[in-house]
Amino acid sequence: MSVTLRQARQPEEGAPRGAGAAPPAVPGTGRPVLLGLTAAMLIGTALFWLPLGGVDMDAIGGHGLIAVLPVATLLGAAVLVLTFMATLALPRPHRLLLSVQIGILIMSLHGVTLALEPVARFSTVWQTAGFIEYVERTHTVSWFLDARFSTPGFFAFAAFVLKAVGQHDIEPVLRWAPPVTNLMYLLPYILILRVLRATWRAKWFAAWLFIAANWVGQDYLSPQAFAYLLYLYFLAILVNWFRHHDETTRRAGRRRGREPAERSGVLWRLYDWLFAAKDPGELPAPKVSLRDQRILLFLLFALLLVGTAAHQLTPFLMTAACGGLVLMRRCSLRGMPIIAGVVYAAWVSFMTVGYWAGRKNEIFGGLGKILTNFQQSTGGRIGNVDGDTQQIQYLRILIAAVIVVLAVAGLLRRRARGIDDRVALVLMLVPFASLGLQNYGGEIGLRIYFFMLPAACLLIAYLFFPAPFDAPAVRAPRVRPSGLARLRTGTRRHWPAVAAASVFALLMAGGFLTVRYGNEKYEQVRRSDVKAFDVMLDNYKTGVVGVVWLSAEDPNLAGGTPVMPWSYREWERFNYTAVIADRNNPGNIAQIVQTLKEQGPGGFFVTTRSHEDFQVLNSGLAADYGVRLRRALASSPEIATVFADRDAAVYRLKAPPADPVLPTPKPTGLGLRSSPWTPAGLIYLPVLLMVLLARELRRLRLFAGSPGTALSPADVRRRLLPLTVLAFPLLIAVVAVVIERFVFIK
Repeated sequence: MSVTLRQARQPEEGAPRGAGAAPPAVPGTGRPVLLGLTAAMLIGTALFWLPLGGVDMDAIGGHGLIAVLPVATLLGAAVLVLTFMATLALPRPHRLLLSVQIGILIMSLHGVTLALEPVARFSTVWQTAGFIEYVERTHTVSWFLDARFSTPGFFAFAAFVLKAVGQHDIEPVLRWAPPVTNLMYLLPYILILRVLRATWRAKWFAAWLFIAANWVGQDYLSPQAFAYLLYLYFLAILVNWFRHHDETTRRAGRRRGREPAERSGVLWRLYDWLFAAKDPGELPAPKVSLRDQRILLFLLFALLLVGTAAHQLTPFLMTAACGGLVLMRRCSLRGMPIIAGVVYAAWVSFMTVGYWAGRKNEIFGGLGKILTNFQQSTGGRIGNVDGDTQQIQYLRILIAAVIVVLAVAGLLRRRARGIDDRVALVLMLVPFASLGLQNYGGEIGLRIYFFMLPAACLLIAYLFFPAPFDAPAVRAPRVRPSGLARLRTGTRRHWPAVAAASVFALLMAGGFLTVRYGNEKYEQVRRSDVKAFDVMLDNYKTGVVGVVWLSAEDPNLAGGTPVMPWSYREWERFNYTAVIADRNNPGNIAQIVQTLKEQGPGGFFVTTRSHEDFQVLNSGLAADYGVRLRRALASSPEIATVFADRDAAVYRLKAPPADPVLPTPKPTGLGLRSSPWTPAGLIYLPVLLMVLLARELRRLRLFAGSPGTALSPADVRRRLLPLTVLAFPLLIAVVAVVIERFVFIK
């Protein structure tokens, strides 16, 4: 017969002091130990940062930054990891020291390039700057310039904030965004951790892992980073203030008519392990006033609206996570998944029509193709890449697989202790639902890993520290050991778990530095890369600049954009045309010359060292291809060198044709379109949302009664019936309008 957690802890929490064995005294931590840990932390920080000034960034190869980092820096990282784990081994939590250690971890892992590179890394970062600059300058968007203009919420918000604070140079913001963003991620994550039934070591280790395992590079200034922060706050509010108040021990599974004494054997033990009484993995839900819950409900709705307007994938996962929590009885807002789904479907149908009209096969062709989407986001990302770069890709897949396996092991270990971690289970599984959407440009696997990370880190922490609560402390004896002896006394019980977790932490920190910066040879951005685009704008002040760039493969299959800080300002003035490289003869520039002539007087050919390295490592071009190409361009009698240095070069025709001269396109907004049923949908949609919100407010009011007047579920459903009846036909009408728009609008 299984024993519940509640029964197991009765002697400790509810029994008189004389009943059972008294819990051991928890000694304090002497000042010398804390000073030693602080000194080790400072030494590790100095070892990590001081040698970075001598790093030769030009020596980076296919293995990325890890190959050129000084040994002292790597040693400093190890010291920082071990210092944090030693702090976890102390008898009680020292929150200030632990917080400072995690802050240093964030700066060291996510901010290391601040000491190595002169400008913000990652070319996509500069595209975000271009979106923000366009919105700030034009006060609108243009749907045909880029699909991301269909969800412009983040760009508008960032433009407003930058203008409000008077920050005209966005480059410092781009540089500091990764460490600041990861620090901001911790705030809602802490709110999620606080409701879980776990020891302080498990919670702090989960927070540490959440930083060390987040190597996917989605923390730069971007809609995804902003929406992910909203996603975490959305979950934190749900699990903190909208849980059921009857989350007690779950009823045992069906007995099949047998007495407990007759239930023996492997199958019955397995059955009990799966379905017998379990204690919730979350602390009891706190009592919240009706007024506070109403305010939080509207805050959740606001997070949904802003998240939907900011990013295309995150609101789907908001909806799915909320629905999963409702189904698993860890969220009392039963109507919130419907509200979220309506908001998401309406935004896609009405506000992104300029993008999906004419691209239905491209956008929706991946629906349901789970295996294909998974393959394209894993093995499909490796392709014909260089051997060293291929090893980095395989290591990323290995780390993701290890995270999943250890998370499952942590979940099973907790379940073996009679604990039902439903919140963690839902948040772990929900991201995998996005596999059925599309391959997301080959990145759906990375996004799944990114969104499951909060739950996975928690479950891995449970693998090492599975206890549901800390042993209660009693008054320690008057004569206590001091110094190292006191430390040994406090760590005797848990030092094996801390030691095992320390090994894993060291591997994670090393893995982070390897895979996060494994593509740094071409992901770094140099000053000349940015200057190249300024030069083109300065040399052609009116009309569209026709940018010609070299691609080793079909650009429609290989991403379609150069690995450069393209369009970081005056987005609408750039048009990009790829030229397929002649692999056998880098000196063959005939196609480049012909394409420049087709661009007219605004035609420029641009190349950078980072882009050339990308073509070498990912597409198999010869290592000296860029050098030979530049030499051929510079010696051609038809080509003039506009700008050239070691890192970037811009060329144009000496005698460009007078035509074509393409005028700069005007802003077009979101490209909204109508259908016969659209006017009705615009009326039904806000009414439906108001009715659904009113229904949830009514539900909150019904559950806010005193315990003596609590209503049964049947009474609640009966009192909600009028609003349910009103919402149902409105919901059917809105769904019909959404479907009609997808069918009618071509």
